[in-house]
Amino acid sequence: MFDIGWTELMVIACIAIIVVGPKDLPRMLRTLGQTLGKMRRMSREFQSTFNDALREAEQQADIADMKKQVEDAANFNPLGDLKKSIEEDAAQKASRPMTTKPASAQSETASEEAKPVESAKAPAEEPPAPPQDKAADKPDKKPATEDVKA
Repeated sequence: MFDIGWTELMVIACIAIIVVGPKDLPRMLRTLGQTLGKMRRMSREFQSTFNDALREAEQQADIADMKKQVEDAANFNPLGDLKKSIEEDAAQKASRPMTTKPASAQSETASEEAKPVESAKAPAEEPPAPPQDKAADKPDKKPATEDVKA
């Protein structure tokens, strides 16, 4: 910050000895050191107070952001959103001009309508009978997992 070399310090020391005198110089340097220490403590205290205020402001901003997120979550309405999107889609479809089908598509629908439904004419078939369990026929037979005594 200050570009003071050794020659400038020697000049300041000589002037201090001449102005203050050799007898009072140690007391003056001690007072100067104490004053510089107080100034440093005050600057540290100011800086820490400023940093604390800055942290508190950041926390308040975070709290406000969290409150906003909670309010957004509380206003979440999936059913209303779904209804809204359906209404928007319906409005878009209504605003589009109606297009006519090409001739090939119209002929396909006419041929589908002309085909009779054969499933209604088919006789009803009975479902096959379920297979019978052979184990139920022979209750005297022992299970195969029984231990064999030797």
